[in-house]
Amino acid sequence: MTTPQRCLVIVPADEPDVYGRLVAAFLNNPRVFVSRDRRVGDRALRSVELFAVGGGELDPELRALVGDELRRLGVRA
Repeated sequence: MTTPQRCLVIVPADEPDVYGRLVAAFLNNPRVFVSRDRRVGDRALRSVELFAVGGGELDPELRALVGDELRRLGVRA
């Protein structure tokens, strides 16, 4: 039995409102984790990014689920 893949959503540090909305939206979904980008300078994110936890390609179904929620909330990824 394999463990379902999980998704990490990283939000730019200068978007605290987006971070709060995403945390609330995915609160009851144990497959989706939301974190703020802690990097600074040129390495810091400029938009919301999605990653597979543990690396590799993100499962298309999970990407679609998260993408649909981001669009519903008006968040660009």
